[in-house]
Amino acid sequence: MIRKSPTPLALPEIVRIVGADAAYLYFYSESTERLHLKSARDAEGKEADLALASAAVLERVRLSREPFAVSGDAAGAQQLDGSPLPPRHMLAAPLLLGHRFFGVIYLDRPLTRGPFTQDDVDILLAIADHLALALETAHTERLELERNTLERRARRLARSNEEALDASRAKSAFIAHMSHELRTPLTAIIGYSELLEDEFNDVIQAGSFIPDMQKIQAAAKHLLSLINNMLDLSKIEAGKMELFLEEFELGEVIDEVSMTARPLIEKNRNTFASRCEDALGPVRLDRVKVRQVLLNLLSNAAKFTSSGEVALAAQRTADQLVFTVSDSGIGMSPSQIKRIFQEFAQGSAATTRRYGGTGLGLAISRNFCHLMRGDIEVESALGRGTTFTVRLPIRLDEADLEPPGEVEAATSMDGEEESIEESSARSGVYPWTV
Repeated sequence: MIRKSPTPLALPEIVRIVGADAAYLYFYSESTERLHLKSARDAEGKEADLALASAAVLERVRLSREPFAVSGDAAGAQQLDGSPLPPRHMLAAPLLLGHRFFGVIYLDRPLTRGPFTQDDVDILLAIADHLALALETAHTERLELERNTLERRARRLARSNEEALDASRAKSAFIAHMSHELRTPLTAIIGYSELLEDEFNDVIQAGSFIPDMQKIQAAAKHLLSLINNMLDLSKIEAGKMELFLEEFELGEVIDEVSMTARPLIEKNRNTFASRCEDALGPVRLDRVKVRQVLLNLLSNAAKFTSSGEVALAAQRTADQLVFTVSDSGIGMSPSQIKRIFQEFAQGSAATTRRYGGTGLGLAISRNFCHLMRGDIEVESALGRGTTFTVRLPIRLDEADLEPPGEVEAATSMDGEEESIEESSARSGVYPWTV
């Protein structure tokens, strides 16, 4: 329970108690090291004339942190620190609590009345102490309220995050289970259709069934690849996708990928160009995932290119491998590029209907690159083709896969706590009525 702040006197009451004409309340900003006017009132509560306040008197109190009384003269000859004083009697006191400076309370009255006395100084100092205590209490209570609010929000966020994680884990477990369940009959379908095709090849009269069997195999293999993608995605989301690091010749993987992708590329009357360096040398990465990334990019390029060219380039620099897969296909707009690596994202509904696919290949490829401490980028324009660039390290060791340690940021309050004027202005709440 936050205790109630002490209620200080309002400015018009201070004017009447001390016998002034007007009271001015200034807050101090630690960031600018300047005083800012909060309110100025006369005995009736009306706004006082701001032009009558002396900036020199305020600055003297700000610097000295001591009360100060002074009088000007009718001729305007009196000066303070090189600045002329208004023809008024003036009294100002700092708002201090310990070593903390909150601002200044400033009073004035005309020369027709007597100057401020030591009794007036003592009364104003007592009032200033009361105001400073109220400011500190209000500031502490506001910070406590904000802390409690942040703690409640953090607890709600933690609960929501845990619920979301539970839902994600349940979804990933379901996808993984269903993927395994679906792959078993699909493998049987593919196996038996291949056996039937072999048998049909031995029977002349059954030769007409071979194309149908090949269609069954193609459809089953396509469905199997989709299920494998879903399984990969569920593993990635569950954080269970692992890397199997091994040393291998990169040139061998390039040859395997080129051999597998060439029929897909040439199917749409495209030409395939390999622009890889001759001696790429050995690397230490996850061979299967490197192969899958390149195959995903090449099959994607083959799908969206017709009667054009698909090219694969690879080069080895001092510290990384750079692969580029480019095509002369339909390309993408800037809005499509922004979401191309999102799961289930495709160019448009029309593109999906015409070219098919689930929109998982590029999302999985990017995740694989990130797992291997690399990245993938894309450049494209509508009607001008697309180029994907993959950058991977040459070698990965198990130590490179360790998650980075959490760095605890130490927060220091020295000199960084906002002033009461800034915090009160931001919240719109002040501890008294002026």
